[in-house]
Amino acid sequence: MLSEPLGAAPMESEPDFEELYGRLARPFDVIAATAALVGLTPIATSQFVGSAIARSAEAEGLLSTMPATVRSLATSVRSKNERCIGELRGPVLWSETMSARASSFGDRDLFICATPSRAYDIDENQVLVAALRSIARGARDASERMKAPVADLMLDETRRAGDHAARWLEHPTLSDIPRQRITARAIRRTRSGKHWRTYGPALAMLERAAEPLGAAEIASWRDQRTRAQHHVLLGVVRRLEQQGRRLPEFRAERGSLLSGPVQYHHGRWLGDRSTVSGITIGRLLIDVPVRIHHDDRIRAEADLASRSGGRPTRAILDEADIDAAIDQAIELAQLTRAEH
Repeated sequence: MLSEPLGAAPMESEPDFEELYGRLARPFDVIAATAALVGLTPIATSQFVGSAIARSAEAEGLLSTMPATVRSLATSVRSKNERCIGELRGPVLWSETMSARASSFGDRDLFICATPSRAYDIDENQVLVAALRSIARGARDASERMKAPVADLMLDETRRAGDHAARWLEHPTLSDIPRQRITARAIRRTRSGKHWRTYGPALAMLERAAEPLGAAEIASWRDQRTRAQHHVLLGVVRRLEQQGRRLPEFRAERGSLLSGPVQYHHGRWLGDRSTVSGITIGRLLIDVPVRIHHDDRIRAEADLASRSGGRPTRAILDEADIDAAIDQAIELAQLTRAEH
């Protein structure tokens, strides 16, 4: 029977999932990866992820330090051309001055000066803006798709954090900084610069936004069948690697996890025939029974074949089935090569 042999581990101990999560290729799209792992829709996943970002300790730390941060922003001095009449506010740019006078009837009191000004559009402040935007965006993702107002303390906290971040983004010193994807160079310069203490909370926020959910949080959303599927998936990967086939890290694409010839598609919604759910090894489709405690092999095989799209199949009811599936997948691959 499947439930015990395939390792229904207690929730507080998730070695299989820790390993699977560690095999994700970094950096990864947390929404796409989480949806592929546990079968949630992208919309539901974005709500969970957005709330986790906006309500995180890093978000609270950044927002609480913003009053002091805006008083200590790093700046650079830049010059801009300014039209001056009867006074000099910086070095005279004579070429520009003569051109301006020529178009102003030879006004000798007119000068074009290179006026020094304080500039806030530098790497450190771009990092700060990106961190604030991650909070505002997370709060928006968590709440904007709600069909009706929801009275929920966690959602209220999320919205307040988002509103707080949005107000700081409108601050005069930050409002003109371009809203763009932050670069690794900007992060490195901020972390190694002399103002790193001021921007420490922003750097921590960006790190949290890059990976807002830990393995334990995602694992808690799995039902027993999903845990069994993950156990089988890792069993396949381990056995292939023991045979000398080094597999790449998993990447999330189109709702599935892909690693070389191995693919996992959760298929949370029964009756959805648009995609083949389960685990594929090359041409072979394998999966645990829909009803995890049932050990009716004939029924499990028939159900899997009905949603296989014509692929060869094997139902997995115990550990021995994983070994047999590997052998069958290798035989199918050899037959395919022989045919070509």
